Amino acid sequence: MKSHPVILLSIVMSFVLTSCNIGASAPPPDGADLATAAALTVEAALTPAATPTAAQSAGGDASPTAASTAADCEDVAQVTAWTRDGLPFDAKEVENRLAPDKSFVMSWILQNSGTCTWTNDYKFIFDSGDRITVPDTFPVMPVGYTVAPGASLTVSIQMTAPAAPGEYETTFSMVDADGKSMLTVGVPTKVGTNSTSGKLPAPGDLRYEYDCTSGSVQISLTWTDNASNEDGYRVYRDGTKLTDLPADSTSYVDIAPASGSYDYSVAAYNASGESKANVNAKTTNCQ
Repeated sequence: MKSHPVILLSIVMSFVLTSCNIGASAPPPDGADLATAAALTVEAALTPAATPTAAQSAGGDASPTAASTAADCEDVAQVTAWTRDGLPFDAKEVENRLAPDKSFVMSWILQNSGTCTWTNDYKFIFDSGDRITVPDTFPVMPVGYTVAPGASLTVSIQMTAPAAPGEYETTFSMVDADGKSMLTVGVPTKVGTNSTSGKLPAPGDLRYEYDCTSGSVQISLTWTDNASNEDGYRVYRDGTKLTDLPADSTSYVDIAPASGSYDYSVAAYNASGESKANVNAKTTNCQ
């Protein structure tokens, strides 16, 4: 009789995947192994080992091979790499909060560790928890493809972070051709600022220098990066935003429209909003 045991993915990290996991499996690779595996295969829709069925190659209809319909085969799936937007989804990345309504792609590299051959009848499905996808069912490979025992494939699902800041968890299952669950994964999604206080530290010690030798008014601003959870910095001149800069920025050069006095301010920002722009440089230059 063909068996379809429920295979639990137990990710041994500093985060919990899902509270409804049952069973046991071998521990997944550590963060370094995940990064290496993801770099090699995350962009592939299928690994080279996933090939069309013999029936399709001969011009016939795609159908499960003898291995997948054998009465004594066993379905076992193992996650060998897990990424979010191409980055290893390890404990550090789990803590990296997303902006509200941000789109992202979650990808798994799955190894067929059983004795059944997977076909395009195998699918990922929404199981439980907070909804971060529109459809409930997701194909794992193109029609006519198979994944033999020992081979691997990459499953990628487009997701969207919830609109409100908070911590969410969504469970997905991989099911076989009969709809029986063979793998369960929980996707934790944290939305909003990383700051425990809800406030983003403002930059400090804003200073400026000016240079008029080129015929234009060049203002060089520098400041201290006081935040550790910013998405970037915003620079304002007389209350009008000039630019958004990357995280960890500490300087910016502005070409002022004319000689005179200008009021510059700099604020850190992330998904929760902006810090106070309470450090200002009021310039007097090129008089």
